[in-house]
Amino acid sequence: MEKVSIIIPVYGVEAYLAECLESLINQTYENLEIIVVDDESPDQCPKICDEFAERDKRIIVIHQKNKGAAGARNTGLKKVSGDFVCFVDGDDIVKLNYVESLVSIMGKKEVDIAVCSFEWWYPNKRIPCKKVEFREYGVEEYLNEFLQDWTCGMMTNKLFRREILKGVWFKEGHKIDDEFFTYRVVMNAKNIVTVPDILYEYRMRASGVMLTYDKHREKMIRDRVEYLVERYEVVTEKFPQLSTEYLNNLSDNLISLKRESLRHEDLYKFVKNTMRSFFWKIFLSSMTWKKKYSFVYGMLFNNSNNENEKTQENELFQ
Repeated sequence: MEKVSIIIPVYGVEAYLAECLESLINQTYENLEIIVVDDESPDQCPKICDEFAERDKRIIVIHQKNKGAAGARNTGLKKVSGDFVCFVDGDDIVKLNYVESLVSIMGKKEVDIAVCSFEWWYPNKRIPCKKVEFREYGVEEYLNEFLQDWTCGMMTNKLFRREILKGVWFKEGHKIDDEFFTYRVVMNAKNIVTVPDILYEYRMRASGVMLTYDKHREKMIRDRVEYLVERYEVVTEKFPQLSTEYLNNLSDNLISLKRESLRHEDLYKFVKNTMRSFFWKIFLSSMTWKKKYSFVYGMLFNNSNNENEKTQENELFQ
């Protein structure tokens, strides 16, 4: 029976951590290595981690100086010894057949990544996210899906064959880790299978990153611009046949992010300068003239130095 390594970064989730760990130690699939990385959590999380390690010898606890979630996951990756690897956030839970179901798919189809459906878990209700269908993908086909479905970039609803993680690390210093990690792992894969079973429950809490976008707007926009540019360059270097699709996607996203950056002058200039750096690549590309015009118009429209135009842009936020 193959071993599955589960990596859990822990910081400030004492109200939810026990429930998360209970959902893991009670998995129907028992050959587990549960790596819990306490990222210098200031609450009772370190104590909870140690108590669970005493209860279940499959749990390995690592206490470290604070490095952020990406740093904690990288610490976990250095420790894994399993055949498969998955990631669970310390405030989420998984269904008791989460591991067994994904391992079963991996074995039957001999695939590198198994992807399940998930649901948003609010205090008083659960809302299924768009359910994926049972489907087999080649790597190029799944990379194309990234441009249509943002959930492709999630890591917590996926089980990875360990060898495809080789040389891929989380990029530290960002608000969201998935985006810089998952597409690179997919590029190392040969095939991916998606299943409709809802096996992961993503807890939505007011202090979570996804619900504090306005508070972290500037940092998250910078991160997203960096990610989109990096993803375009890395993916199209290996898969040049995807260049037009990825350039189209980059163009559309930069136009939107420029509008979102209006309240931050330095950020606005950063996004606009990024757009300028892609002007000739887009102008000389095989993109349609309509798309090229939209990009140029989006780059030039409402210069931040023009107060009338800036006011016009700000109305987009009303």
